[in-house]
Amino acid sequence: MFTRQFDHFAIRGSSDLTPEKCAINQEGPVWFLADHLGGQEECTCTILAGKAIFVPLLVGECNYSSPDVKSDEDLRHCAMAGNEYGVIEANVDGVKIKNLEQYRTPSGFFNLTTADGNIYGQPAGTYRAFADGFFVFLEPLPPGKHDVHLKVSVLNPIEQQYNYNADWTYHLIIANPTNSTK
Repeated sequence: MFTRQFDHFAIRGSSDLTPEKCAINQEGPVWFLADHLGGQEECTCTILAGKAIFVPLLVGECNYSSPDVKSDEDLRHCAMAGNEYGVIEANVDGVKIKNLEQYRTPSGFFNLTTADGNIYGQPAGTYRAFADGFFVFLEPLPPGKHDVHLKVSVLNPIEQQYNYNADWTYHLIIANPTNSTK
């Protein structure tokens, strides 16, 4: 399930956080929100009550389509490199989530299938991949309106290709199943 949802995140780019897309492939007890690749963004999502919420904050992914990757150790290092020198912030309804640096999680190895014309310019195919990053996993929020605000800033002086800033807010409407069309 992680891989399927991770692929869903990876195809979303800047200015692509729409309420309609927020509901794509949302099955099971966890609602997956996308990370943001740069700039500022806001999105309103309606989520059924009782769903936990998962959102990637700062994530690096690498796979064997990269010419620099020759071993699984290279793969791990490549996935982690983009997260170094990152500063992350998250809050829910104005309350800061503390100790985010402790939320770093490696994915383990998985197969990633890329399509022709993907936004990263990778060749089409299925590749062994690895992801490493910081994720927020929230218990189900009570019905009503909630804001989840996330910020990432990476200023890597060694590997500057990883540098970016992102600031995004999810305006969440937690709806009882009887008040929703889904």
